[in-house]
Formats: sequence, structure tokens, C-alpha cells
Amino acid sequence: MSGSNTVVCPISTERMNENVVRLVALLVIVVTLLGWITSSWLVFLLLAIDFGLRAFSSGFYSPLRRAAQWITQKSSLGVKLTDAAPKKFAAGIGLVFGFSIALALTLKWHAIAAGLSGILVFCAFLESALSFCVGCVVYSLLNRFFVLTALK
Repeated sequence: MSGSNTVVCPISTERMNENVVRLVALLVIVVTLLGWITSSWLVFLLLAIDFGLRAFSSGFYSPLRRAAQWITQKSSLGVKLTDAAPKKFAAGIGLVFGFSIALALTLKWHAIAAGLSGILVFCAFLESALSFCVGCVVYSLLNRFFVLTALK
């Protein structure tokens, strides 16, 4: 939700490049499709780990983030800063989705895995194409709810 005043980030002043985030979202779509083409739970497990690296650290060791940074530098997309906390929260949600898809495939629950993958691809598409972060909206709503509750 770049450029929007609706996302609140009271947790930190850390910022990240929105162009890198959008390219990571595009790569998430590619990896998810690769997981379905190969029918591999391992691809989704690796995707979940990558989400975790971005959610709970600087993301330095995230292969998707590093690839997106390289593409950004080579294509001269530039830097467009956005709050990091909502994006990290969204990556945490991606972590849950990735593990859930891997588990569903392992248990042969293909319909559940397909549904979760569809939601993941849809959210990644919104981020990549429209710079609309569903996880960031959820983060903002939760933040407002808990801040308003704490003030009462």
C-alpha cells in the first residue's frame, strides 16, 4: 500500500524498497506456479522458509529478496521507500501459507493446497501489479483495533 496513509507502522522506523517488494511478489507467483507444475511440497517448504527469512530478519539471506534486489539494480528501477513492519507482517502470513500448502500436499489434500495457493498467488499479484498489500491492510486493521482497545 505504497503512498497510502492508511497503513500505520508504530513498531519501527525501518524502511524498505517498494520496488524490491513488488519484484519479490512476482517471484512468489513464479515459485508457486513452479510448485504446482512439479507437484512438489518441497518447493512450498522452501518458499515458506524464504518468507520466514524476510519476516523475522533483515531478509539478507532470502534468495527471492536477493534476486529482486539484483533485478532492481540491473533495471535501474530506483528506490521507493515504504514501512518495513507491515511488509514483514505480510511475509509472516506468507510463511503460514507456504507451510500450510506444503503440509496439505504432503497429506494429499490437493483441494486445500490449491485453494491456499490461489489465495497466495492472488495476494502476490495484487502486491506485484498494483502495489496493494493485503497483509499490510490486515496489519493496519489489527494495529488500529489493538491501539483503540488499549486507549479505552
